Formats: sequence, structure tokens, C-alpha cells
Amino acid sequence: MSADRVILHGPLGDFARQLSPSDDLSAEEMYAATISVWSTAIAPTVRVRSYLPGTRPTLVWTAFVGDSRNPSEGMAQSVVRALRVRDSFTSLAGRHPVNSVAHLFSAVESARRYPSRHTSAPRSTLLESSPFQRTPTGRQRLQSELNYALRQAWDGSNFLWISTKKRTPAQQELDRVPPMVGVLWGISDVSWKQRPYGPGDEAFYSRFLPFKLRGQPSHGRALQTGPSPELVAAYEWAIGNQREVKLSRAAAEMWGEIRRLEDSTLLHGPAPRDAAFTIRVGEHALRVAAALAAAEMSPVIEPNAIEAAWSLVWRSIRDVADLSHADSTLLEDPLAKTSAAVPTDSRSAGVRVEPSWHAESTDPDLADTPVQRRTAVVQAQDRDSRVKRQVKAWYDNTCQFCGTVIELATPPFAYSEAAHIQALGAPHNGPDRIENVLCLCPNCHVRFDMGARFLTDELRIIDSVTGKDLGPLTVHAQHGIRLEYVRQHRSRWADT
Repeated sequence: MSADRVILHGPLGDFARQLSPSDDLSAEEMYAATISVWSTAIAPTVRVRSYLPGTRPTLVWTAFVGDSRNPSEGMAQSVVRALRVRDSFTSLAGRHPVNSVAHLFSAVESARRYPSRHTSAPRSTLLESSPFQRTPTGRQRLQSELNYALRQAWDGSNFLWISTKKRTPAQQELDRVPPMVGVLWGISDVSWKQRPYGPGDEAFYSRFLPFKLRGQPSHGRALQTGPSPELVAAYEWAIGNQREVKLSRAAAEMWGEIRRLEDSTLLHGPAPRDAAFTIRVGEHALRVAAALAAAEMSPVIEPNAIEAAWSLVWRSIRDVADLSHADSTLLEDPLAKTSAAVPTDSRSAGVRVEPSWHAESTDPDLADTPVQRRTAVVQAQDRDSRVKRQVKAWYDNTCQFCGTVIELATPPFAYSEAAHIQALGAPHNGPDRIENVLCLCPNCHVRFDMGARFLTDELRIIDSVTGKDLGPLTVHAQHGIRLEYVRQHRSRWADT
């Protein structure tokens, strides 16, 4: 699995790339938002079963943290407009801001009042805005009643209906049906820092995936007029009958490795409000994988869907650490252990295969071909089993920028990340070859990807914030780095 990027899997991944063709980072965020909308749309008829007792909803809740008052507004509007929700996903009632339990009940009641023409099941509803209220003193507040009701909705449980009017027998029958409520929240960085935290609040925070908003969608760019034919067909398949999505045996083994992270040292760190977000990483990965499987009209979750789901959950965990300004190296040991247990070749069904490949097998005169990323299997296999392993082996997992080695107590004993100089995917279309890859620690990788570091033609490291020359790049004797890739990266962040 790719440790440094989210795997944009299947029709939902294709949609995110089309929606944000000029910014891969924004595409990852669009992907997470699209999964939230999609999982809410299919919630009335699709549930997921694991080897644990019972079934649960496919609902995937996300919250985007940015520096504006309502950072997800542009993203939510872009995704909902591009999907043409009213025309394409008629089981989804609409979007409602909610920061009180009365708002929540009103939104669900509105969805129940107008059933979908595709099914007799009640419609689902998507909540936006922030769940927090501002108090007269300027602090953030979360209603205890809303906290409880939202947790019940995410679990797929019924909650007590509060109404001053006498309910008809038909309404009482609906009361026995759990509400289908999706979440696409936007939380400002101020609200994030001030978010209330008390006994039991980890049960609320652990039910959504937070993401640091790294880019806003461009409202000037023309959006596609609706979901792809593949996604339309998948929606008709999902909503036409009651569906139950199950794990294959190989996927269940992989998912079990992810669930072990829930019991790791991440839960015993010095910041309990941030550790709360790791409590349900296994459940989040399962729900994301189920949503991805449904988008491919598959009643079975295969290993590549688990792999893609884990890459999205991984991004969320790292974003939480970044937002809390925590030392991200504390995360590397348990995350690396989990990822080491997830096969890089999903077709291996749990068997890790070391490829017989080395640097000399590449032809330096071979024409560059942009990496095709239509399926997660191709993306993960090509990037992990060949190029990345060779580059990491040359440097023994030592960062080429700062010399950091992140040591682990168990195999693989050290952790590093492979950074592509000319980024993969549109519009950069960088190749996945050793001449375009660096071995970096996570901190330097983020700085390089976000333009805080770039390289000169002499392969000297420049801090773009201060303009300071940080010294020469460490380069292995067999590692031939192509200047055309260096120049393309530099052109994005510096005057050349």
C-alpha cells in the first residue's frame, strides 16, 4: 500500500480525479467528501457485515478542518452539484445545517416524509456545517442531546423521537427504523482547537474522520454534469434491493490487522482528545471499503478495497496529529506495523511476495509514460513492489534531506517514505521510476510536496520560506536523479 498518498479507488476515485484535475491533494479531499455523500445515498438499502455480530450502516462521516468560518461549504457544494444529487441520487433528501438535536430531528423527519421513488425505505439525509454552537463567551459547545442522537444514528440504532404532536401508526412504524444520517462537516481551525472535550466525548469524536483541508475547490472550473455511467449503474444496483456487503476471507484477515491498531499505544498517548480518533479505525476502514465495493456493484469486499480504505484512514490519523501539532513520529511505529500486514499486491490474498527486480533491469532511455491509476491494484503494486523498495534500500530508510532514521522495534525496523519529485497523476503526470523518487522522512516529505523545500540543478536543498541553502542532497552512487523532474517540481514553487 502507498504510505504517502491516498489510493483513489474505483468509480469514486475516478470521479474525484475528474472533479479536481489540477490538484492531487484537493482530489484526495474531494474523494473523502464523495465517499461521504455516496455512503449516505446508499444507506437506506446497503449494510455491511464482518465476522463481528450483526450488521452496520455503510455511513462514512467526514469533517474538514480549515481556516475559514465554514471550510467545507465550497467542497460540499462542488461535490453535491457535480453528482447532481437531486437527479441522480434520489434516496438522498438533501443537505441540512445542524447544531442542535431539534435541527437533527427536523432534518430526519423531512427525509422520512418523502420516500424515494426507488425504494419503500425511508430516505437518508446529509448534514453539513459544524455540530458545535458558539456560546456568548465565544467558546464552542456541543449539546449533550445532539451528541447522543448522532452517536445513535452513526451506529444505525433507533433514537427516541421527540415530538409535541401525537404520532400516527405509520409514523410510529417509522420510529422503529433507524435514521440514515450522513455527515460532511466543515470546522474552522479555531473551533477545532476549542472543541469541547469531557468524559465520554471520545465516543462522539471517534465516529468521524477528520481531514486537514489543504486546498479549496475552484468554483471557476466547469464541473461535470453528473456521475459517471458506472456510478449511476452502481447506484441503481445498490438502491434497487436490500443489500448486504461482506468481507472475503483474505479481506477479513487484512481488516483484522487494522483493528489491532485500535488497541495500540496510540490510545495511551498524552493527548486523549486526539487519541479518541483512533478508537474506531477498524470500523471506519470497514465502512469505507463497503462503500467502495458497492460503487463497483460487488457484494464482497476484496483486499484491494481494504487497502484503499486503510490509505484514507491513515491520512485522517496523520492529519489529526498535524492539526494538534503532535510529533508525528509517535505514530509511525503502530502505523507501519499495520501497513506491513496489508499486502502490497492485493491479489496475493495475504501472502507477501518479494519481486525479483533491481535497478539494473530498467532502461534509462525508456520513454516516460504517465502512471495509469484507474485501479488501486495497479497503483499499489507498481509503486510499492519495485521503485519504492529499491530507493529505500539504497538509503537504508535514511532521509536524503535531513538524515533522519525512524527506527522501529519490529520489522521492518525502520520507516521512510518515497517522495515523487514530479508528482504522479494529472496534471503533472510524473513517471513512477527510480530517477523520479526520493527517500524522505515524513516531515521532509510533506515539506517537499507542499513546496517548503525544493532542489536546485546542483541538487542543493533550498528552504523556500527563508530562501536559505540547507546543503547538498544526499545521493547514492547508483541513484541517477533526472534534472527534468527536479525542474518541473521547482517550477511549481519557485521562480526559475
